Amino acid sequence: MVPSGSPPVIRRRRSRSGAAGRVAEVCTDAGSTAELVEGLREPLHDALGMSGMVLSATDPDTLLFSTAAVIEDLPEEMCAPWMHNEFLEQDFNKFADLHRTGAAASTLHRVTQGHPQLSPRHERLYRPSGFGPELRTTFSINGACWGMGSFLREDREEDFDDGALAWLDQVRPLIAAGFQRCTVSSVRAEAEGWVAGVVSLDPLGQVVSMTESAAQWLGDLWAHPIRAGQHTVLPGEAYMVATRARARAEDADGGLAPMTRLHGRSGRWLTITGDCTLASDGSLSGIVLVIEPSRPTDVMPMVVSAYGLTAREQEVLAELSQGRRTADIATRLFISEHTVRDHIKSTLAKTCTTSRGELMSMLFHRHARPMTQVTHC
Repeated sequence: MVPSGSPPVIRRRRSRSGAAGRVAEVCTDAGSTAELVEGLREPLHDALGMSGMVLSATDPDTLLFSTAAVIEDLPEEMCAPWMHNEFLEQDFNKFADLHRTGAAASTLHRVTQGHPQLSPRHERLYRPSGFGPELRTTFSINGACWGMGSFLREDREEDFDDGALAWLDQVRPLIAAGFQRCTVSSVRAEAEGWVAGVVSLDPLGQVVSMTESAAQWLGDLWAHPIRAGQHTVLPGEAYMVATRARARAEDADGGLAPMTRLHGRSGRWLTITGDCTLASDGSLSGIVLVIEPSRPTDVMPMVVSAYGLTAREQEVLAELSQGRRTADIATRLFISEHTVRDHIKSTLAKTCTTSRGELMSMLFHRHARPMTQVTHC
């Protein structure tokens, strides 16, 4: 217990210290991404003192929502414009930019040098809804972004102070590692007899039609539903992919694909991809989403990334997966056979395997079975 007479600064410092311990515990013990997100809510609230937040796992290649997300105390009508701002408008502290630059946790007030009104997100979304200070960060590790967070306070409150930013930067590696571990801990169930689902939307992101199988797969998703037509909603993950597809058509996507891989409530890995249809004059005529159970080749890059393999180790692994011998790999990669063997030894150590055969079995068979857990040495 902290004595009630303690100065506010000391109380906040002790509260953040305890919250950091709870973050570490949750990131170590959570059995799924949903459990991790839920477990992080309380310590984040205690340490940061916020009025609303968006916290989500992300696909490490595309930074789109993946698996579990929480949107807390934000009005439903803000969700779609928030995604439009993220992918279709120029603004400050975009998640893709924070990850690309390796930036520390940052507030809108600081990045605009005390003029948050310069941000369309602040003026059009936050201020009309009664929000003011915004703190954003990505949870990245080994060059891959596994999650992101946006934290808001009411407009009458002060900006997040240096202590809040320092605390968040302290726990960011723990949370990133937690997201990484949980994202690949549960894998897809077998998908015999599955049929890909297709959703057609108009240029504004309103659903025109969808197949029966699409409705089935969409029902397995986690995120808060967003209105996409008079009588239709789309889970947030699908709506975000559709918005990224629209951004690509308008050359505003930043080079990131409109695709995300995630495991649904059933534990099955699903892949959602988006694309646009164009009229004869080249204008956007519609958006198409395809949602289907993931193939091993879809998920394998995430699994490999989770084990922290270097770029060269991944190249060697790709050659091994083709059944090539050490000498052939050395020739193809322009390195010595000794260097190839070193990379293989390192890969075996990181994946807790003891032979090339066991390594291939682990990557291409273990992660294709339902509810298998990733083992870390």
